[in-house]
Amino acid sequence: MRALLAAMKAYLGPAGILSGQAGAIHAARHEHFQRLAPVAAVHGLLNAVVLTCAFWAEAAMPLVFVWSYSSAVVAFLRIRDSRRYLSQPNAPTPDGRRVVLHMTGEGLVWGAIIAALLASTDGRHDVVLGVLTASVICVGAFLHSSFPLASLSFSVCVAAGAVLGLHLGDSPQTIGAAAILGGYVLALHRFTMVNAGNFVRRHLDSAALEDSRRTIGLLLHDFEAHSADWLWRIDDSGRLGQVSPRFAEAAGLPQESLEGANFHAMLTPASAAPLLEIMLERRSFRDVIVEVTIAGRSIWWSLSGQAAADGGYRGVASDITRSRDAEARIAYFTQFDGLTDLPNRAMLIRQLETARDGGEPFALLCIDLDNFKAINDTLGHPAGDAYLKTVAGLLRDCVGHDAFLARTGGDEFAVLQHGADRESAGDLSDLIVDALLAPAFLNGKEILAGGSIGIALAPENGAEPSALMKHAELALYRAKDEGRGCIRFFETGMDVDAIRRAELEGDLRNALVNDTMDVYFQPLVHAQTLEISGYETLLRWNRHGHGLVSPAEFICCAEETGIIVPLGEWVIRKAIAEAATWRDAVSVAINLSPTQMKNPSLIATVVNALAASQLDPGRLEIEITESVLMQETSHTLRTLHALKDLGVKIALDDFGTGYSSLSYLRAFPFDKIKIDQSFVRDIDTSFENQAIVRAVMSLARDLGMRITAEGVENQRQADILVQAGCDDLQGYLYSRPAPAHAIAKAEPAGAPPMRAAAPRRLLRVGLV
Repeated sequence: MRALLAAMKAYLGPAGILSGQAGAIHAARHEHFQRLAPVAAVHGLLNAVVLTCAFWAEAAMPLVFVWSYSSAVVAFLRIRDSRRYLSQPNAPTPDGRRVVLHMTGEGLVWGAIIAALLASTDGRHDVVLGVLTASVICVGAFLHSSFPLASLSFSVCVAAGAVLGLHLGDSPQTIGAAAILGGYVLALHRFTMVNAGNFVRRHLDSAALEDSRRTIGLLLHDFEAHSADWLWRIDDSGRLGQVSPRFAEAAGLPQESLEGANFHAMLTPASAAPLLEIMLERRSFRDVIVEVTIAGRSIWWSLSGQAAADGGYRGVASDITRSRDAEARIAYFTQFDGLTDLPNRAMLIRQLETARDGGEPFALLCIDLDNFKAINDTLGHPAGDAYLKTVAGLLRDCVGHDAFLARTGGDEFAVLQHGADRESAGDLSDLIVDALLAPAFLNGKEILAGGSIGIALAPENGAEPSALMKHAELALYRAKDEGRGCIRFFETGMDVDAIRRAELEGDLRNALVNDTMDVYFQPLVHAQTLEISGYETLLRWNRHGHGLVSPAEFICCAEETGIIVPLGEWVIRKAIAEAATWRDAVSVAINLSPTQMKNPSLIATVVNALAASQLDPGRLEIEITESVLMQETSHTLRTLHALKDLGVKIALDDFGTGYSSLSYLRAFPFDKIKIDQSFVRDIDTSFENQAIVRAVMSLARDLGMRITAEGVENQRQADILVQAGCDDLQGYLYSRPAPAHAIAKAEPAGAPPMRAAAPRRLLRVGLV
């Protein structure tokens, strides 16, 4: 036993054998001993039969008979005990010493019978007994090799019995036989030691393998329990095996229906063919995308696998249907518009490139809706989106299948008309304009928007997509400028206009940065006393190299380019700072555009300017037009109330020129209403204008608001306005706009200080 333990320690290394391993090894050795017990019993019975036959007529027959009968009983008992032990999985394992004692006793019995027979015969049966002795020693050593000490004790006892028998029978071969049997026993013992060591190694290797299998099984179970992936396995015929619950969940089928199913039949032909080719070549693969069809639905899996030893395949799979759908949606949105399902600008450019490469003539139509902003502002963005879908349907009907239709921006569309000339492009554009003029009904409301179209022809207006789109957009701008609801073809001079406008924008930005603009002020006079009651701020720009620029031109450019916001802030600071230096404590009026009203920093700009100049907020008057209230939002109203809470006065400018003016008076408590000059201009000759002005003044007085009339150019107009009850008058009759440095020198007068030699209408500009 010690020798065996030493062998096991030598195999396992300095750490030796763990207690659990030693117990398991002992149990395995005892099980091996019990499994070979029937073989040992049968061998003993055969030997008894041989001895019985050999000594049938000899004097030793009674001894042989008794021994043979006893061997049969012992063999039966040993077989019974072996079966009983092996049939009980949790049967206690006997101590190894009992096995050694048992085998020693069995060896002594065999040694005794062999010694007795060798001592009682005359040598005629020495060969039989010699062979029997060798057989018993060899078979015993082999069958009991799991217990080397027991095997050794058995072999020594048998060999000693044989030597003893030869000695008692005065055989001259006693010493030689003893030497041979001793060497034989030592050789067999060496064999049993090696066999026992191999037994221990096999057991430990098997235990390590089983432990690894359990560990891997736990890891795989944890992997499937906490991962979106799952394991798959097929045999050499492509049938599924060991289907896990996660696999069944991914497939949406019961486990039992998947077990043994043909895996390749689940794949679409396009997916199955390349996968079969890989498997036939026994190659490993990773992240192969396959389409799986189950119960009429298509899903996408990513497979990784490697060949198995049984001829099949095994690996890992994951469901990528969602990610693939997401990728498809992303790919769709890179080429199509999500609202109208029309191709987008990127797709249009690719189509233009294809048409260019084809060499055929074609036309590019850029379409822009004329009043779409008003739809968004009055009905809301959901209604605007619904209208865009309606427009997309109208355009599809107009262009048919012979042209390519795309949505290129918010309310902008484009049409690529293949093989088109000027006439056919014009006919299609007329059809589209007429279709857009037709009213559309959304939520019971009639919508009229209309559209303008700019056209560029290839190759005469260029062949490159960028050039064609630029030229078509320039033509569209011309259509917008010339009345909307019309079409215009690109002309060479439009490039010059675009360059001029770009230069204007650049110079405007530089003027703002370099502070080269001027604020002018036009006085408002009290209708009864003709004393100056305030000034309206006006913006003037003496552009370097071009002279004075019309406010209509550069203010429009500022609105479209976004410069109006910083420009407006500059005017607010400049005007308030100038007003703080005036000799008389009169008001200063500043006009704000819709874009400025949407600026979140407007309140902060006003507050900072008032604080810096120490101007009384009551002297500041903010003028807004009806267009601001047409875009009425909670933000706009909050801004107006915040200004009024500061003490700033709020005036409604250009009253009567917009829509639903009376509703605006109800929406916010204005301090003043300014009658637009379009009503004042002909008030001395138009009874209708006089009636309108009187009605407005009556309404204003009832609401507690002051009235200012703009554009007063002659005394007759002034007299009518004074008689009607107007509070303040403004116009060329009293003064043209003057630069800031002239305000301090001006003195109130009882009569108009300045008369226009040739009265004319000038565009008044505050911040717009």
